[in-house]
Parts: sequence; C-alpha cells; structure tokens
Amino acid sequence: MKTSRLLLIAACAALFFAAACGTGKEASRTPSSASIVPPADATPAVRFEAMTAAYGMWHDLQVPMRATLRSPMNMSASGRLTMVRDSLVHISMRVLGIEVAVLRVGRDSVHVFDKFHRYYAAESMAALSRRTGLTLADVQCALLGRAFMPGRGVATASMASRLRLGGDESLLTIAPLSAPEGYIWSMDAARLGDGRIALSALSVRPEGAPAATCAYTPAASLTPAGAMASALELNAVVAKKKLSASLSYTLADARWNAGAVPAMPSTRGYTRIDPAAILKAGF
Repeated sequence: MKTSRLLLIAACAALFFAAACGTGKEASRTPSSASIVPPADATPAVRFEAMTAAYGMWHDLQVPMRATLRSPMNMSASGRLTMVRDSLVHISMRVLGIEVAVLRVGRDSVHVFDKFHRYYAAESMAALSRRTGLTLADVQCALLGRAFMPGRGVATASMASRLRLGGDESLLTIAPLSAPEGYIWSMDAARLGDGRIALSALSVRPEGAPAATCAYTPAASLTPAGAMASALELNAVVAKKKLSASLSYTLADARWNAGAVPAMPSTRGYTRIDPAAILKAGF
C-alpha cells in the first residue's frame, strides 16, 4: 500500500516548493476594511501596503484540510493542519479515519512519518534553509497564502523598498530585489470582488530546473486573523516526476489561538530512512 508514501510526498512538496514573525502569544486581529481596500488607480506600492495591512496577528491555528494528489497518481485524503507562529507546522493525514502520515516542521528539524510502514525521515531545518533560503516563517506564509520575502517571513509595508513592484490595476507583481542564490522568486496578487488585494500565485524557479508554482484561492472574507487562502494548487517536479497536488482548508471550522499543540510522534519502533528514499518509494 503506497497511499501514505504518496501523501508524504505531496505534503513535503507543498511545504518546500510552494515555498519577522515574533514568538509571543498574541490575540488574533482582523484589520479594518478602510486600510485594506486601495483606490482603483492606486500605485503598486499602495496596493502592496493595502495587501499586507490585511495580515492580522495570530499565535496558533488548527484547521481541517483535504489533500488531493493528481499526478503522478490520483488520490485524496483528509487531514488537519496545525501551526504555531514561527515555531511549528504539523500536518496529520488520515485515510478511512486512520492516521497514515505526519509531517512536522519545527525551528530545528523536519520529520516525516510513514505510520503504515513505520518509517520516518528527518532533516535539520538549517540544512533545508541553506539550500532553499526558506525559513519556517516563510513556509507558514506559503501555507496561509500570504506574501513573504524569502528568508524574512511575512511581507510588511516596510519591505516595499526591497521588492520590485509592478503590474496593472488588476494584477500586482512582486519580486525580491535580492533572492537566495540559485533561485528566482516571483509572486502575483489580484484584486478581489470586494476591492481587497490578495496573493494569487507564487513561483520559485531553481537555477537550471523547472519552476515550482502555487496558485491560491483567497478566502471570500477575512478570517479572525485577517487574510488567508482557502485553497492552494501546487505544480512542481520532484525526483524527476511531475507533481500536481492541492490543499483545501475548511475555514469555517478553523480554531485560532486555541493553544492546543499536537505532540511529536514517537520514533520508537520506527526505522529511519534517508529523505530521498521516501520520494523514490512513493513514485
């Protein structure tokens, strides 16, 4: 049974190819509508400021989700995403009510658990950051559907001078003036029906390799913590295979700042394998 392996691949790719914040607990804060709807003729800088003004504060989030893998195979599974701001990303995937895979990203390490075959893989976060330039805060922004500056976390209005902003009235284009060596980053943001500006696409192109892209469906309304995507669609090439996957969130059942954090799965009775072996086995 390869279900859990394939779900692990989709989860890992979503984090590290779709691919600052404080650590103290803060109440969620929904921005006022006056600050997040720019005039129709606003400059790119003003639209960027309005977009980032919609990013409210949060400490932790728990939200039901569904992961769907379309290539190289078709399958889907339910799960739950738990995040603690700047500290943790924990994704638990279930098939027929049974937990089959866990992806846990912390400040120091990344662990992937195949609970069906009782395998696990581990990598240091520092090693991944050195290769990709991504930080944990960046990964969280990518999952939330919020713009970010690689290596610096969530985008703020003060970062505008370090970005190349352009586009027309309907589309805002965003690119860092300085990006991690060997990678080309770009983001697009679109104007929604209510006048807000929201992240709609992310592209990361490693030197000499195809781009990994992520398309976002912004939530129709602000969450208690501000703007967030309701779904994302990922396309990338992993282990020389085309990966097409999506994540969708049930935002109506999201819990903000509840404080509950899932425990780290025990590695007792598990066999540790090289992270690359997960990709090879899954495909």
